[in-house]
Amino acid sequence: MPPVPNLFPAPSRPEQSGALLRYVLVLLALIGTVTVLALGQTLFVLLFISGIFSFLMLPFCRKLQKWGWPIWLAAAASCMLLLVVFFGALTFIGLQYAHFGKDLPTLQEALVARIDSGQTYLETRFNVSQGQQTAWLNKELAALAESGGAMAMNLFSATGTVLATVVVIPIFTFFLLLMKGQFRKFFSQLRDQGDGTVLRIVENIAELSRQWLKGVLTVVLFLAVLDSIGFLVLGLKYAILLGVTAAILNVIPYVGPWLGALVPVLIALLTKDSAMYAVGVLAVIAVTQFIDNNFITPKVVGSSVSINPLASMVALIAWGMLWGLMGLIVAIPITGMMKLVFDEIPSLKPWGYILGDEPKVGKRKRGGKKEGKDPV
Repeated sequence: MPPVPNLFPAPSRPEQSGALLRYVLVLLALIGTVTVLALGQTLFVLLFISGIFSFLMLPFCRKLQKWGWPIWLAAAASCMLLLVVFFGALTFIGLQYAHFGKDLPTLQEALVARIDSGQTYLETRFNVSQGQQTAWLNKELAALAESGGAMAMNLFSATGTVLATVVVIPIFTFFLLLMKGQFRKFFSQLRDQGDGTVLRIVENIAELSRQWLKGVLTVVLFLAVLDSIGFLVLGLKYAILLGVTAAILNVIPYVGPWLGALVPVLIALLTKDSAMYAVGVLAVIAVTQFIDNNFITPKVVGSSVSINPLASMVALIAWGMLWGLMGLIVAIPITGMMKLVFDEIPSLKPWGYILGDEPKVGKRKRGGKKEGKDPV
């Protein structure tokens, strides 16, 4: 007789049920974390930026305290120095853009002239009349204007949110510096074992944040100088303004440098007689990006955030989807902080390993053995 099928299979083993339960709990924790981060975006971005600035100004605040300054005065002076540097840079850029705005009518006339010459070329080359081109252009401009109203409202509201956040950041930074002793005691007592693991993680995060922000500012300064020199050599108008703008946009990974190249290319096309100047602008951006990617960033930023390229790409996409433009900017340091946490927790060390750079393989000794540990 054929074997009778077992209609009542044996129940799963306890270890299988436990593994399934852990998987479900981890999945629910991830979903809950992403939901909270998305809903509290403004608050978390505010705390993150304020924390980075407080880590940056912490050594200066401590130095003032060693000179006998009270903690509240040292924290206030640190925040004032931060505000002076920020508004000084903002004033410089604002004055440059004000000068640029005075020349907008001239640039508009040049743009109209370029459009007319382009329409004449299309009519001669492809037998498309200027009337047909104008009708198509008006249709596209009307569609752009319809969507532009909503974009303008979104931009206005986003600008208001950014300004409100900028106003609150110095206040948060002041209180973080003022309460640094309490935070240190809190983190040192956070674990029952009292082994100082949490405090060590926070100190490592503080050092990473400080080095990352210093590195980013150094890269922006270098690129502003290099791009400005390149644009000055080309004889481009507003060379310093365009160089500084391109350097600031470089903070946005991967797409920022080429966004910064759009305006200089357009200015070159409008103010120069030859299109080769626009090609020269692209060459300047390409050369400065080569120098930055191969010499500047690896030295001043890469040493602080040791994240491999694949993890960087995944982090940029994930945080960009979660927080938009701000997510793209802070994706790398946040991922570096996560790696520091993973490296300190034994059960999460494999995740820290997969996020980091591949360890270097040691040199071979005589007899075929290698010095150091093999990562495989």
